[in-house]
Amino acid sequence: MWVWIAIGVASFLLLSLVVALAFARILGTIGRRISELYETEDWAMLPPTRASTDVEEQQPQEIDSPIPVTTRRDRRESAGGARNSNR
Repeated sequence: MWVWIAIGVASFLLLSLVVALAFARILGTIGRRISELYETEDWAMLPPTRASTDVEEQQPQEIDSPIPVTTRRDRRESAGGARNSNR
């Protein structure tokens, strides 16, 4: 009879240990991912390096395009804009 009690207590302790280790592994994974988020946040919140240079240096130069640029309004007017004249 004492053998069964010893087996029961040993199996209970072993099962408790397995559950505790599984729970600790899950919590460890969650903790690692949260710490990775904090590490990523540190460098992600820094301003880009191009923002530290002079803005005037980065302005694109305007060039004359050999192709005429038309807008939607130009296309509408050339396609018969008189029908929408009441707007």
